[in-house]
Amino acid sequence: MAGPSTPTPSNGFRPEDRVVIGDFSRVNAIAATSDRVYVVYPSAVALWRPLEQRWDVPRSPPRPGQLRGVTSAITDPLDRSLWLAAGSAWIHYDPFSNRWDEGELSAPAEVVALDGATPGSGVYFRTVSGWLMVPRVGGVALPRAAPRAPRYAPSVNDAMRDLPQLRALAPHIATGPLMIQGALTAAAPDPQGNGWFLGTATRGLVYFDRLGTDAKPIPLGLPGDIVGAIATTPDGVWVGTDYDGVHLAGVTMLASDLSTATSITGPSTRGLPFGAVRRFLSTARALWLATDKGVARVAPDDDRVARFDASNGLPDERVTSIVEYRGQVVAGTLRGLGVSRGDSGFRPFASTSTDPVYSLLVSNDTLWVGTARGLFASIPGNGDLRMPEGFRLIAAAPIAVLGVGYVADTLVAMTRDRLLWRDPVSGGWSEGPDLSGQLGPLLVFAPTANGIWVGGSRGAAFVRPTVVPLRLLSVPSQLPDEVTAIATDGHYLWIGTRSGLVRFLLID
Repeated sequence: MAGPSTPTPSNGFRPEDRVVIGDFSRVNAIAATSDRVYVVYPSAVALWRPLEQRWDVPRSPPRPGQLRGVTSAITDPLDRSLWLAAGSAWIHYDPFSNRWDEGELSAPAEVVALDGATPGSGVYFRTVSGWLMVPRVGGVALPRAAPRAPRYAPSVNDAMRDLPQLRALAPHIATGPLMIQGALTAAAPDPQGNGWFLGTATRGLVYFDRLGTDAKPIPLGLPGDIVGAIATTPDGVWVGTDYDGVHLAGVTMLASDLSTATSITGPSTRGLPFGAVRRFLSTARALWLATDKGVARVAPDDDRVARFDASNGLPDERVTSIVEYRGQVVAGTLRGLGVSRGDSGFRPFASTSTDPVYSLLVSNDTLWVGTARGLFASIPGNGDLRMPEGFRLIAAAPIAVLGVGYVADTLVAMTRDRLLWRDPVSGGWSEGPDLSGQLGPLLVFAPTANGIWVGGSRGAAFVRPTVVPLRLLSVPSQLPDEVTAIATDGHYLWIGTRSGLVRFLLID
């Protein structure tokens, strides 16, 4: 069956329609007002709504790396915009217009403050050379006398003075995955006076209640930057992130509007029992994952993970794809197919083929299998995998099929450099143009009723049969890194990369 119908993205995307989601485990600075909490991460500014218990969409600055050096934040008392100290630079962010401004300071800022006596005059930055003031209008830092009634940006020390128990609890609060010791990096008081918002180096944003003995996490984003798999649902999108040497593999459900993030992380001492996720399958009973360490199954509302590997009947633990076929779970591996046998594991598929399997598709009673030697099909009553005659004619030599899907009633197969299209009437196959020159070797695709999104090391593109791409998203201008996964839900386009997840609003 075809994927969700999506608007044809021929008119492009506006900058405000692009959001980058990544690892938000480190917080650089926090500033709070009566109805919002600004949280500054190394790659974005996010806005937490404590009264509504939700996040606004995080926003990345126009210049990559602009926020990495931020050490302090304060809110403008007049328009509630955000001012930041970032070494020898100041940054001003207005969330209402999504406008970013910045300028130089003559020396690195040690403290940022407002003058309570003249709150509309500007923002003060204390350096080793003295005080500088940036006017609210004008944007040039000039030497000034110290503010008469300074209101400093709050700090972790301020939180500890207000809540002495934090000194003893800070190491526990800042402990991250695998019991890695972190640190408290920023703090801002709850305007209601009930506690403090705390930034950490390993757990993101947490909230410490004045009467509590532990901090409550307020998760945002993903546990890592390398996206390995995406699957859309009516409520949001599942995202799998890979182990990268620092961050453990993770599975996260993001709300479509990015207001919430819920992760499955496994035991805190060892994490999930795999290092990478390549496909998701959601059934009535469980969420199934194709991973580098076999098939993993997660029951609804339960973080417990059951794993099946070669010892449970899989032909290989390197699982590339997974589907539900005739009431059973079928897994494609690098040594053939396995089919589930209830809770006891897997058994080899009826076919004896041990070719690497890269993609699977179920259409009515047919199981399509993309392998290292081409496209094959299995139908009930015939256990063998058979190559369609039309495909055999176009693929004289073995050709790896990395993806298979439908655009309306047209079957499409993806190779490393192009798409192959089957005529729904004649059954004949034709080749589309070479796409690898623009996109690099093709890696992933997402079919819709109107066309197909394909992605490679150099970008992603929207393609229709036998024509050049209608829309191109290139690395690094529109995408931060090599494309690793693509999914659409009819409203948003989700593109996974090695440097985070990118969400585009689809417009016609």
